[in-house]
Amino acid sequence: MLLNRRQLLGLLSSGTFLLSAGVRAAVKLTGNPQRLRFPQGVASGDPQPDAVMLWTRAEPESPADTVALSLQVAQDPDFTGLVLQAPLSTDKTSDYTLRVFVDKLEPARTYYYRFLGEDGSRSVTGRTRTAPHPDSAAPVTVALAACQNYESGFYGSWARMLADDMAAPAGEQIDFVLHTGDFIYERVFPKRYRGGDQPRLPPPFPDGANDDSNDYAVSLADYRHLYKTYLNDPHLQAARARWPFVCTWDDHEFSNNGYQSYSTYGGENRPDPQRKLNANQAWFEFIPMVLSDARSGGPAHDFVAADLGGSEEEEDNNAAVDSLCIYRRLRWGKLLDAVITDNRSYRSPHCLPAGLHKQLGLPMNTVKLVEIADGGREYRDGNPPEFLPYGDGAMPNPALRRPAGTILGEAQKAWFLDQLKESGATWKVCCVNSGTELILSPAS
Repeated sequence: MLLNRRQLLGLLSSGTFLLSAGVRAAVKLTGNPQRLRFPQGVASGDPQPDAVMLWTRAEPESPADTVALSLQVAQDPDFTGLVLQAPLSTDKTSDYTLRVFVDKLEPARTYYYRFLGEDGSRSVTGRTRTAPHPDSAAPVTVALAACQNYESGFYGSWARMLADDMAAPAGEQIDFVLHTGDFIYERVFPKRYRGGDQPRLPPPFPDGANDDSNDYAVSLADYRHLYKTYLNDPHLQAARARWPFVCTWDDHEFSNNGYQSYSTYGGENRPDPQRKLNANQAWFEFIPMVLSDARSGGPAHDFVAADLGGSEEEEDNNAAVDSLCIYRRLRWGKLLDAVITDNRSYRSPHCLPAGLHKQLGLPMNTVKLVEIADGGREYRDGNPPEFLPYGDGAMPNPALRRPAGTILGEAQKAWFLDQLKESGATWKVCCVNSGTELILSPAS
């Protein structure tokens, strides 16, 4: 069902603006202009044939609850062909981030945008591109990225990608970047895997916690701190300014090897709903995707703060998970459908306890062992073995009475299969957010 503009406004979060090309509103000065900085640059995301989401973070140099600024969108980098000018505001409740959904744009067009402060400050100029018309068979060039641990290096891959793209002919340049997760790492590793100092380290967490090997984020301030630190990298910032991004997440945007709102540090499954809520909010604030929009092609919705402290562990878990939904589908003309999944928020607990293979005298988990554990009570047509067929055969099957495992969850799996059935695109790109996995499937 398509939504009208009034219904769409009701779905969008309070931190998101909805603007239309063609509007050139007068920008009235408040009389008390703050000096602004744009330290994390600009970004755009989820390009549509007639729309795109724009983003920045406008940080006041002096403490302020609210700051005023404006947005300009043009067809040229000199902003002589202005197609939009509008006043905006942001405040400290969103850490001065803001998301602007601009519609009524033309398909397959390059646009330039910038944010202006009342004090004369301005952001860098961003460049974005809309998707082609749904009937277009125009080719598409997609860049794939994932797993960008800040302390492991200086993002030379982004620098090389930028240089190659700027040197490429106009028809061969990147249309959008598909980022399949681990945009940040919630853990900071002070030493390399095999020893030695890291090339760089994020500043200390505002709050943070630590275990035997590293510090990790726990509070909203901690997760925001990580996004701001990562986005201070000049190459990553330049990439977000040059191309629209299409993003999902993996585990490190919340917790290494986590599932739902549970962390698994030290091999222990621990409920962490407040951390999940904090991680979701920070992701939403810094990653400008189109979520609460009928054209998202899925149940995706903006961040909604949840009340935790329920009487049941499951109640808080579900509330944290449901605070943000990101699975959706994007279309690029007739050529490509990108089905963006969330493989972390709805998956089952890990099917095998840590170290079980050693107890069974195995060097590692075998395929059969994983099949038994993942199949649960449905294994072998509902006849799972009571004991595992390893060692002396006396180890009870830990999955004997539990449901079969899942990665997508029941609702997302049904939606995912529907998207594949309904798609008439030449290529279906199924984004599996487990690091860098991607499934490319030509339509039959």
